[in-house]
Amino acid sequence: MEIYQVQLEDLRFFSFHGLYPEERILGNSYRLSVSVSKHISHEIMDDISKTMDYGLIYEICAQVMADPVDLLETVCQRIGQEVRVKFPDFLSIEISLSKEHPPMGMAGGRSKVHWTLRNE
Repeated sequence: MEIYQVQLEDLRFFSFHGLYPEERILGNSYRLSVSVSKHISHEIMDDISKTMDYGLIYEICAQVMADPVDLLETVCQRIGQEVRVKFPDFLSIEISLSKEHPPMGMAGGRSKVHWTLRNE
């Protein structure tokens, strides 16, 4: 049995997630990567209905990123839950989300959360 993976890497969003009031007012830049894998037992043969539509995965990401929440963990979990509903035969979903300029007095760098769900 074959396993394949669909990935969206380094998607850029400007959103208003965060615990602090200024984050909800000023917003921040985010980088998001999503990977979804599944078994395939047949040839895809250029048929989108036999694969995972990464356009649909992007739409899920954009919708969740547009709805401000306090924690990056919540964003990842919401994306994962929506992907799970659309593609229930997944093997794993991995999501990485980085905040470009976290309000912690850092001179550079990012804060990042990585979330994984396995369908066992």
